[in-house]
Amino acid sequence: MIGRHDPFLRLYWGCAVILAAASILTSSTLLALTAIILFGLPHGALDGEMARQILRPRYGAAWFILFALPYLALLALVLVLWRLYPLATLTGFLALSLWHFGSETRENGTSILSALVWGGAPLILPSVFHPAATASLLSAMAPPVHLTSPPFWLVWLFPFWVMAASAWLGATPCEKRLEKLGLLCGLTAVFVVLPPLQAFMIYFIFQHAPAHVATLVEDRRWERLVSARAALRYSLSLTVATLIIGALLIPFYTGPMVERLLSLTFQLLAALTLPHMVFDFLTGQIKEETQRCSAVRLV
Repeated sequence: MIGRHDPFLRLYWGCAVILAAASILTSSTLLALTAIILFGLPHGALDGEMARQILRPRYGAAWFILFALPYLALLALVLVLWRLYPLATLTGFLALSLWHFGSETRENGTSILSALVWGGAPLILPSVFHPAATASLLSAMAPPVHLTSPPFWLVWLFPFWVMAASAWLGATPCEKRLEKLGLLCGLTAVFVVLPPLQAFMIYFIFQHAPAHVATLVEDRRWERLVSARAALRYSLSLTVATLIIGALLIPFYTGPMVERLLSLTFQLLAALTLPHMVFDFLTGQIKEETQRCSAVRLV
């Protein structure tokens, strides 16, 4: 995924590292949000490329309308819910994020355990090790909500997360256990040492987004997604469209610009997460149906 032999991808990820490092060294909220947007957002924009391949052969040029209208409708629904029910929407976003982050990195044989370990880490660990800063970040995401502590259920999940991590490592083959332990310790260290926003930035752009893209590149159904570079190319149009939507929404947020951008960025991420998860589910159903039909034909 890093593109060791691709100069363009080396430059791309080099810029991501520099921007992330600058955000950490300066404790800059603006730089962290910029890194999240530039290097994390494109992975979800690949939904358009997959929809094009699925819908265009049957519906022609109308494929984009059939894809975009329900996608934008769900996005608008979540943005409205942020306004009407900010605390409930924040809770739903956190729960969906835990599920979504875990589903991206689940492993065969230990899917539930690995999903809880990898999906829970970016939400549970900062709630336990940086409760005040996490509460402040979550409050900034959902004004006028003001939290004095993280949601209790994230803190209560910590013992279960520890047990899941132990069971997951125990179920890992011996030859891979040390590698998995190193990855888990590294991820834990990120959320223990860094402030919540910067830690999430590292997780989102260097683990979650690349894992999603790698999964699509390995899936032979997507004819044009043959490499990480190709994936980045085909994500550009919808990434730019999302940035335009974000720019148009800025006037509807109040307060200092950094606070407005923080709230807008995470509310828009939440709004994109719902249709993204729905689309992932539908493509998964299509894949299962295709496999069943192939099995029947073979019999």
